[in-house]
Amino acid sequence: MPPTPLAGKTVVEFSQFIAGPTAAQLLADFGATVLKVEPAQGDGSRALAGTRHGPAYFRCFNTNKESVVVDMRAPEGAARLGEMLAGADALVCNLAPAGLRKLALGPDDVRTRFPHLVATYVSGFGQDDDRTCMDTIAQCESGFAWMNGNLGGDPRISTSWPVDFYSGLYAALSTAMALCDAKRDGGMVIDLTMMEVASAMLLAPAAVLLAEGAALGAPSGNRDRASAPSGVYACADGHVYIYAGLDPYWAALRPEIDGEDAPFAERLARADAFDAMVERWTGGRTVEAVLEALKRLRIPAGKVRQPAEALSIIENLRPGGGVMRQPGGEAVPSFPALFDGARIPRRPAPALGAINDNTTEGNAR
Repeated sequence: MPPTPLAGKTVVEFSQFIAGPTAAQLLADFGATVLKVEPAQGDGSRALAGTRHGPAYFRCFNTNKESVVVDMRAPEGAARLGEMLAGADALVCNLAPAGLRKLALGPDDVRTRFPHLVATYVSGFGQDDDRTCMDTIAQCESGFAWMNGNLGGDPRISTSWPVDFYSGLYAALSTAMALCDAKRDGGMVIDLTMMEVASAMLLAPAAVLLAEGAALGAPSGNRDRASAPSGVYACADGHVYIYAGLDPYWAALRPEIDGEDAPFAERLARADAFDAMVERWTGGRTVEAVLEALKRLRIPAGKVRQPAEALSIIENLRPGGGVMRQPGGEAVPSFPALFDGARIPRRPAPALGAINDNTTEGNAR
């Protein structure tokens, strides 16, 4: 059976969209009871695109939770949330710092009002900075969008919200470790910023290089900035990614494509020329033929697939991969790890105000 070390712990989630909900979702995966506090209109992601089963964004990041509707504009709503926090073990929050202070739910307030609580805050720039931040803003402000730019130098953001996901992952890990710490005596405030998460996970070696006085090369598009030739190459019927930049891989590929013999530093400095050598070879061959040759040469490579094709492959890798399909056709995102062969079960995201018995009496809790 999958581990449930957080069983018996209650987490109040006072958040919206992706980062906070992802953190609380992961805590629920490992046994915590998560009470998602929502206004009457619900988490803002409930209004985004979806299918007949509901908004896809909300359903992806809110599995295994209960929904509790609270009107924070009314005194009784604030009092009710206070009662919930008094009986909870943890709070997960990614709302704007200024708004939290107005509600007396900022870090200093929570330390005073709920000294037992592990309170985790996710913000763009810290609890003393009231600027609104979103994933794409953090990608730009952190330098990642520049570093991820195309070969012409234009900045590029990732459309998959990596800062939100990594922030949720760090917030969940930090909260879980605090909850499981047998030496902890009393509450704790965990303050996580999206800018630092972006530095840790998206800049990573670049941040270290810059801190040590090194310079970064220009944006490299789909090309690997640390080795050459490595990147996406056109074939007769599609595209492949080939990682041939390390010396052993280039030594294996060079005779196959009649490439130039050159040391690592020269290949990196003349990446355009070496990319052209590779693409002259791939351009006249099918993706399947290129991958077969690279398999024979033991060079890492992969096909650039459409998402629908990729999902089909992921689902067939092992049972429940990618999504778990419900009897009525609804798809629930799967937890990606197996524990002794077992996958963490996930209930679909709750309807607004729905508690665990599948009723819609959230206000009764």
